[in-house]
Amino acid sequence: MNIQRKPDGFTGQRMVYIPGKVEHQILQDPRINDLYITHIGHFPEARGQYRDRPTGCEQYILFYCKSGEGIITIENKETIVKSNHAFIIPPGKKCRYGASDSNPWDNYWIHFTGENAHLYSPPCEVLLPIEISVNSRIEDRMLVFEQMLQNLEQYNNYDNVLYANSCFKYYLTSIRQIDNFRFSGDKPSGDYFSTAISFMKNNSDKRITLEELGGICGCSSANLYKVFMKKLKCSPIEYFLQMKIQRACRYLANSERKVKDIAMDLGYDDPYYFSRLFSKHIGISPKQYRINEKS
Repeated sequence: MNIQRKPDGFTGQRMVYIPGKVEHQILQDPRINDLYITHIGHFPEARGQYRDRPTGCEQYILFYCKSGEGIITIENKETIVKSNHAFIIPPGKKCRYGASDSNPWDNYWIHFTGENAHLYSPPCEVLLPIEISVNSRIEDRMLVFEQMLQNLEQYNNYDNVLYANSCFKYYLTSIRQIDNFRFSGDKPSGDYFSTAISFMKNNSDKRITLEELGGICGCSSANLYKVFMKKLKCSPIEYFLQMKIQRACRYLANSERKVKDIAMDLGYDDPYYFSRLFSKHIGISPKQYRINEKS
């Protein structure tokens, strides 16, 4: 694979370099100075893109290849970045990168830094697959990128800078914790985990055992338990209870319904038992929770 060197400049390209005066404002802002963007851009079909950094870069550089291929070399290790893969170069590493000549990448890139950038960053110097699946949410992530780019194009309004960098933490987390990001967008798709979640959402007025839930989902209670522990770090019944408690919080905060009626709607005939459960999980009684939320 070859790279034909060419100065940066591609049809349809967009990029923003944050000027020093704006970066100075960011550094004074504790809301975002721990992680912030210094450069961001999109090079569609970036044929001829090439950059050599013999002393490295001061910031982390994140690449997301939506299609095509790119080549990244750090020290003497070459990596081919193909479609739906991300890659991050850490600061200070001798590197060079560019588009494949035969199949140039559609390249989305971000330079970022900050005191805690190392904590937010996904792993560096390794391919990070963003595989396509039923719940891949690739377009959701692309929308976040577009929001960041559009807002930083208007960096003279500091509110836009604040918004973009607040979104960036979410964007990085969507790569670093990709399973959690994809779970939050899950739709029932036939597997028993999704079936269990769907049943719980639609039957918050019921009480059910793990064995009964397994029967509804068409699997053993043991298998269902293992899946929930792997995905959510809690049992199905614990998750169902958490869901009920969160629904109770919404009812208490947004209505004047009596606690006993809320308890009945959530499958609890005994309002005193429900109140004890609520207090155990939230730390205060339903009555006090309502007072706090409406004060």
